[in-house]
Amino acid sequence: MFTLADFELYQPRFQSDPEWNGRRLDIRKRLQALGDELKKQFADVGILLDRRESLHNPHATNGKKVRRQRTMLFRDKKAKKQLQSFLGRELGKDLDSAVNNVHFQIGLEERQAYWGLRLDRGAWYDLNVLLKRAEEEPGRQQIVAACAVAPGFELLLDGRGARPFETLTSRDWRDICGTVRPGETSLEIRQQMSADVVAQAGEDFDQGVISDLLRLADFFQLASWSMDSPSGASL
Repeated sequence: MFTLADFELYQPRFQSDPEWNGRRLDIRKRLQALGDELKKQFADVGILLDRRESLHNPHATNGKKVRRQRTMLFRDKKAKKQLQSFLGRELGKDLDSAVNNVHFQIGLEERQAYWGLRLDRGAWYDLNVLLKRAEEEPGRQQIVAACAVAPGFELLLDGRGARPFETLTSRDWRDICGTVRPGETSLEIRQQMSADVVAQAGEDFDQGVISDLLRLADFFQLASWSMDSPSGASL
């Protein structure tokens, strides 16, 4: 569970101050525990994931400002090794970054919490698979069905144009195929909740987020590269 005091740590006056590293480390541990529980429940449905948290201290890699904190879950070592082998040494090394894999995320920032699934520009091989599925049937209907079982989320492209995820149609995905470019576009499926509502929810917040993310399991698998996915062996 998270409190209003947790969200206050991401106010600009605290972001660069190492004095608050201990408090942020405590939040990191709570996010880690939430990620571990989610990882376990995904394993129960046959999806094996690894987990990583963002930095809790000001550092060169975050511009020396902790504006937000999050936990991310992405393909496990075995699946990553398979993709690395296929991509080759130069491209494969990019997989070491969690954001270069399709990933689930749960995060906190100054005014809200957010959770969902992300394909950053670096995860072009995963986005390519999703778009190849969406180019024709039956793949497009599989995607539509996966959207329909995940109410409450919004789809964003490059952080803009939010639209209800669960209502996306076959025609919508056909249009998305015509505008999205792997390596150039990010795709995010996201829910968010204001800090005060998160604090009021207490422990119910954690369980609600886990339930929501489990409903994205089908979509995650449709967007994840594998040797038998569309153009999986011919990128």
